[in-house]
Amino acid sequence: STQSTWGEVGKVSRGRGSARVDTHTTMAAVAEDMPIDFEVSDVAFPNLQSSQLQQLFAKWDLSRCQQCRFRFNAPFIRFHAPDFIHEFFNDAVVRSVFKVSDRAGNLMHVTGKVKDVKFVEVPCNAVSLDMFDKLYTAGIVRTEDNDIQKCLDIFLDGGVTVSDKLRETFMCGDEAEHCELFSDAEKREFLYHLMWRIVSGGALCQWEDDFSLYKDTCRKVYRDLVSVQKNPHTGELEPVTVVYQITEFDANQPLFPRESENHNFCYLCINPVRREVGVFYSAFTSVF
Repeated sequence: STQSTWGEVGKVSRGRGSARVDTHTTMAAVAEDMPIDFEVSDVAFPNLQSSQLQQLFAKWDLSRCQQCRFRFNAPFIRFHAPDFIHEFFNDAVVRSVFKVSDRAGNLMHVTGKVKDVKFVEVPCNAVSLDMFDKLYTAGIVRTEDNDIQKCLDIFLDGGVTVSDKLRETFMCGDEAEHCELFSDAEKREFLYHLMWRIVSGGALCQWEDDFSLYKDTCRKVYRDLVSVQKNPHTGELEPVTVVYQITEFDANQPLFPRESENHNFCYLCINPVRREVGVFYSAFTSVF
């Protein structure tokens, strides 16, 4: 029946930062190598689709950023993530919705079989913006008014200009004055990734002077992409969502038309409980 096909199977428990589906039904389905089918989800992105964020994304040159969500009909098991991701990008329903960008910024459907998908799991343990408090203690942002401190202009590839300490910290890697402010573990966190993408914007980003705008946007995007649940033992909120960053795939069209570590991103945000996967994608385009 439709209910049994698309309903939730089992419960997600967490240990050592990973999600596990604890049902005999799930393991039996995996053993039978159940094919995965996707359908477009009617669950919206209330924040990303709001007029406020759309205006900010246009200002930051992120207006071509894509968000789409799908439901799937089989249990998600981390061990089988490569198969899941491969089937996702080759699914007809997904390909009818998800598009990639060309060098001019035009969005187009992927044609031909997608092969050799390269990806990495992005930890999704951080649930609080407190991790960015060190930006205040380092003097990058003023505590009293959230004002971002300026720096001498830094010119990056693609016509990108960095004019403040915040963008320098997130975009200039080991060359940044405060390159060691965040640990490697913190930089791997999805919450850090979201702040990085928002602060970086696109090639023609009109950056902000007030850090609170970035923080508020980061919080809202995180809530659209990540589901959390309360741990019954500790009472603390813990993410349910599993996040993968897709860095490259082999198809007739490349995932990204040109290289840019700061500006290219494609995240799959998988909710194993609700059997939903959200996509958050943007590609770097520039006339320079």
